Amino acid sequence: MRYAFTLTTLVLAVVIAQLALVPAFLPPVLRPDLGILVGITVLAFGPREFGLIAIFCLGVQADLFGSAHFGVLTLAYLAAAGVILLVAWRELVRGDVLAPWIGGLAGTVLAHVFYVLFANFFGVHYVWGQVAASLSSLAIAAAVWGLPIAYLTGRWLAWTNCLSPAVRERWANEARINAARRGKLKRA
Repeated sequence: MRYAFTLTTLVLAVVIAQLALVPAFLPPVLRPDLGILVGITVLAFGPREFGLIAIFCLGVQADLFGSAHFGVLTLAYLAAAGVILLVAWRELVRGDVLAPWIGGLAGTVLAHVFYVLFANFFGVHYVWGQVAASLSSLAIAAAVWGLPIAYLTGRWLAWTNCLSPAVRERWANEARINAARRGKLKRA
């Protein structure tokens, strides 16, 4: 039940932010693809199955609210997540925020490259100059917003108790070490 609640709130937050908040407050060059950034973070911090389900659900919401060809963006999200899992699974699940940030940046670029390739396969042709401009804009936005999104998504997963056991253990150890350091600093 907690996984369903967590996933529902994440999807709703991404939909509201992607449709209402981001276009209203950010210039076009800083508008990230929040779905893939949140999905890669869930894949990094949560159990693997839950992460893949989150990638799928966020891909479907991206298709419903932002894609011209239904299903292609979901397929691109899943393909990008698969490539990231094959290449950097051990680095992604270490429990620090830097790995999902880099994974989100790589996932954004990969997902949209796959989107263009899959759309070309289905008969849609894009101008490569516009594709390059769009990809560079999405990469800049992912680099700027990926770290705060990874941190906030990770904290939400921790608050709803949806972290993978390895990440939960690492964060608990870091909290104990930080508490011990603060205790030593207060005594001195």
